[in-house]
Amino acid sequence: MGMRPALNFLRRFWQRECGTVAMETVVMFPFLFMGLTFSYEYYDMFRYQSVREKATYTVADMLSRETAVVNVTYMDNVKVLFDLMTNDTGANQVRVTVVRYHFDADNSIDEFELRWSEVRGTGSLSPLSADDVRNAHATLPSMIDGQEIILVETLSEYDPVVTTGLSAGTEIKTRMFVPLRFAAQLCYEGVCTAS
Repeated sequence: MGMRPALNFLRRFWQRECGTVAMETVVMFPFLFMGLTFSYEYYDMFRYQSVREKATYTVADMLSRETAVVNVTYMDNVKVLFDLMTNDTGANQVRVTVVRYHFDADNSIDEFELRWSEVRGTGSLSPLSADDVRNAHATLPSMIDGQEIILVETLSEYDPVVTTGLSAGTEIKTRMFVPLRFAAQLCYEGVCTAS
């Protein structure tokens, strides 16, 4: 007889519908919170990348208009400009490389020549070598014989404000090719002389 009231109580408790909204909220809130956190984190990462792409384009455009010889101070200030535009003084790197294309069908020459390559900032980027660019047809654009282009690459590490742990430490790389606008070549001090 003592067991019957307990079973009746459990049966009535199971059939009652009051408090279901509170229970659903308790169950669903962690999923909603995580969904909002993921959404914010990925939005912020794409915003971070977009800002770096715009800053890379600005640096490349600035270099493409240069008619004087570029020196160490100029390159240091390129990095300062990039940091100011991205509002980030973290571990950013900027690599500027000038490449000239050579094509001679008669002598079977179809290669790129490294004019100069400089890196500012600390990280995994290093100056490109002549071997890195010589046969880089898959990564460099189509050019005409004797043409020079400027390749600006940047590397930053995304450090989210709010993190789920999935995107922390993600490397954000940008790359921009731009032809020279007002000069036949972009010279670096001690490498070549402006014509």
